[in-house]
Amino acid sequence: MRISTGMIYDAGVASIQQQNSKLLDAQKQVATGRRVLSPADDPVASARALEVSQSKSVNDLYASNQAYANDALKLVDSKLGSVTDLLTYVRTRAVESGNGTYSSSEFAAIASDMTQQFSALQSLANSQDSTGEYVFAGYRSNAQPFAGSLAGGITYQGDQGQRSLQISASRILPVTSSGDQIFNQIRAPAGSAYALAGAANTGTALVSATSLSGYNGHTYAISVGAGPAYQVFDSTADPTHASPITPTVTSSGTTTTLAFGGISMTLTGTPAAGDSYSLGTVAGAFDVLGNFVRSLQSGNAAVTAFGANQAIAGMDAAQDSVSQVRSAVGSRMVEVESQQNVTSAMTLQYSETLSNLQDADYASAVSNLTQRSTYLQAAQQSFMKVSNLSLFNYLS
Repeated sequence: MRISTGMIYDAGVASIQQQNSKLLDAQKQVATGRRVLSPADDPVASARALEVSQSKSVNDLYASNQAYANDALKLVDSKLGSVTDLLTYVRTRAVESGNGTYSSSEFAAIASDMTQQFSALQSLANSQDSTGEYVFAGYRSNAQPFAGSLAGGITYQGDQGQRSLQISASRILPVTSSGDQIFNQIRAPAGSAYALAGAANTGTALVSATSLSGYNGHTYAISVGAGPAYQVFDSTADPTHASPITPTVTSSGTTTTLAFGGISMTLTGTPAAGDSYSLGTVAGAFDVLGNFVRSLQSGNAAVTAFGANQAIAGMDAAQDSVSQVRSAVGSRMVEVESQQNVTSAMTLQYSETLSNLQDADYASAVSNLTQRSTYLQAAQQSFMKVSNLSLFNYLS
């Protein structure tokens, strides 16, 4: 085969470029610390590294969710701790109000204090997290859950949902609790019931006594008409209030006793048309506390004593409700901490696997870089010698 000068030059340039390319790859390995710079370097390791990287990304998302869940649960626990302290204080004041030597001014002072505690409880129930979402609103996190006031009553505008986060491939963890469950579902002690006046009542009549010897555990609603005329509705058996019960009414001065279904409920004061009352085993913490404030403001000893007794029972039940939720929150916090440990171990394992698949051995990489540099120098020097061969060099 005839070797031309052009072929010699082309072969020399190709050899130098090839060595340059290999030297550049070796230099990148040393600079980046990576052995596999492209799938062509190690197809099997590249494919495996892609799988591990995807798994690590998912694991990192779980770690992020775990951190958020832990913060959310700590916030709920903190707010419920404050609620517990407030309920304990209200109970203490309710016991204090049973002091028979207190004057009307002292009862007024307690009423003023309880009014402030009512507002404080509403503020805690309407707590928001760092993003402005309401903690106890269920899924309706953008709506204030407890709206209203002491004078008109508090209504719950949230729902029963529990917002959740996925903290692992197989675990979706609730991070909030429904405010309705915590504040509106407090139960009376066995054999008793809460007898409350409507917050929006315009009359002065409040409940001063009850007798529940024949109580069936149902919820009753009492409405006052003109006259006054009284109607009782069994809300448990008749949710639509289609069949009113006409109670037996006994009046003596400003005291009125309603008897229905083996139950006796005494009102002290003057009711107004449109007023309402309720009797049932379940009530809201705001209803019980609001009723206590109004009983303190009534100036009637029997009404105040009855309201205080209901407040004591109600605050005890509310504390039990809060304690149950806090216990569940605490269990979830322990679960999140345990899962964080697992996730952290998985992150370390994924990182080690990726390092084994992709990272360069620096001793080998530096040695390879030196070798490639030597090869390039040899290619350059050999090309120079070959390119300098000419007959003219031997003519004198």
